[in-house]
Amino acid sequence: MKKFIAIFVALFCFAGLSFADEIDDLTKDKGDLMKTQTIVPEDQHTTNRSASVTIEYTPLTDEAHIYYKCMSVSFDQGEAQDTTIACLQDFQKQYQYFGYKVLRKPDIKYRPDDKRIKWATYHTYVQFTR
Repeated sequence: MKKFIAIFVALFCFAGLSFADEIDDLTKDKGDLMKTQTIVPEDQHTTNRSASVTIEYTPLTDEAHIYYKCMSVSFDQGEAQDTTIACLQDFQKQYQYFGYKVLRKPDIKYRPDDKRIKWATYHTYVQFTR
């Protein structure tokens, strides 16, 4: 009985090693899909001069983090939300997605930079659907 279990475990380990090589080959082919791309939209859809929108997009999972950053003095949550939605719609058309789903409630963070200027960051996390 012990020999049977030892042979079964050895075959199981051998099978695991042989299939692991195939998975490595698949990840080499999809190397570009696994990397996160940072995209700065051409049309920012904002009237605030200090504001900027950045999208971090992962093609493998169709997920994106959208960051709206501006000086905290001129931050308006409504404008941040409208700008983010407009940039998401442009991104959706450009990459041929049908829609998107918000995965996490948007959050706002206030942080100073090196020059002690306080910046507000509006962050949204979405997943696109085809």
